[in-house]
Amino acid sequence: MKRPTKFSIASIVLLVACLAMVAQENLRETQVVKVVRKVSPAVVYISSSHRVQNPFFTPFFDFFGGDQELPQEQENSLGSGFIVDPKGYILTNEHVIMGGSDIKVTLTNGQSYAAEVAGSAPESDLALLKINPKAPLPVLELGRSDDLMIGEPVIAVGNPFGLSNTVTVGVLSATGRTVRSGQRNYSDFLQTDAAINPGNSGGPLLNIYGQVIGINTAIIRQAQGIGFAIPINRAKRVMEQLRAFGAVRPLWLGILPMDLSDAGKRRHGLSGGVVVARTYPFAYPEAESLREGDIITTLNGKPLESTADLNARLALLSPGQPVALGGLRKGAPLNVSLKAAMVPETLTPAMAWELLGLKVTERSGGLAISAVRRDSPAEATGLQPGDIVTAVESQRVSTVSQFYARARSALGSTGLVISVARGPWTYYVTINLLGD
Repeated sequence: MKRPTKFSIASIVLLVACLAMVAQENLRETQVVKVVRKVSPAVVYISSSHRVQNPFFTPFFDFFGGDQELPQEQENSLGSGFIVDPKGYILTNEHVIMGGSDIKVTLTNGQSYAAEVAGSAPESDLALLKINPKAPLPVLELGRSDDLMIGEPVIAVGNPFGLSNTVTVGVLSATGRTVRSGQRNYSDFLQTDAAINPGNSGGPLLNIYGQVIGINTAIIRQAQGIGFAIPINRAKRVMEQLRAFGAVRPLWLGILPMDLSDAGKRRHGLSGGVVVARTYPFAYPEAESLREGDIITTLNGKPLESTADLNARLALLSPGQPVALGGLRKGAPLNVSLKAAMVPETLTPAMAWELLGLKVTERSGGLAISAVRRDSPAEATGLQPGDIVTAVESQRVSTVSQFYARARSALGSTGLVISVARGPWTYYVTINLLGD
């Protein structure tokens, strides 16, 4: 019979010390550590040999585009991105790559690839890049941004100042924030106190499970600990369209919405909303249920702040999806049900006749106006049959199809700028679509 093994006091002490070290190591390996280890290989560094001027820069907002002071001939650190498809698709901010040439994507293992722009959406500040790897790449899991909890932990990963895979941790401070930059409002942003610095643009904002819930986009200079991110639900819809079409095909409700003025808000006792400036029943028949001057204050039961808020909410819908609008018509309650639809990619001749009040035809001298409708915006502008149209919104046109494609922009604006030749003279005129 074997005698029990004897342990010396020294061996027992050593064993206890080892167990304590293991326990301490396990305590150090927090969930944040596990997330960072998991996601880092799919976060990339984006650079270019051409300096990019951030179009949304104002004294109040600093979008993370890298060092703007470097000369153009030097390679700049532009920002971050993350892999969304093992075949090499990368999501980032549009301002990170806008105007850049020789865009380069560098992985955490040091491998670099030339990147092409698969599509971009300036109005959403999103872009999709494509590289051609020799083997499948690691990707990030896209989470949800419609079930977020204020105060939940978030993790930002990016390349601030060219320091690759820098990690900062914070909490989700708010959702649905509106960020104003210059003359434009960007709605439905996530707000976080995770430290975000130049170069973080396009990098992921993650939840505690390592799922992407947003794309880091902006900070307010004067404030400490305030950063913004595009919600991933909206980014996913944009990304799908960029991959399929190379551009975003927006949804609409057959109206031209405009922000409710401060005077209008005071008069009706409202804090937000949009006013229907124009309806387009010739392009969207259901728009007949709305009238010019209607005020829309809710969409699908939730308050509507502005036109930017309306567009951001529509971007989350699918074509044909029901939309319930609430508001006021001449002070009385208004409730209307519509369906989200694709904005026409080009005007038809009938649409152009109704919207602008003109017809065009191709002639040897160029694209000529063949008819002008009485009491139309075109007639009010002074256009006449025989005038030669050379450009629409600064883009040259020489065919009827080009004219209708360019003139489509009138559906989303209050005026259309065209270049017209009459005799020896060329004029730039604006067709006012809202009248006097």
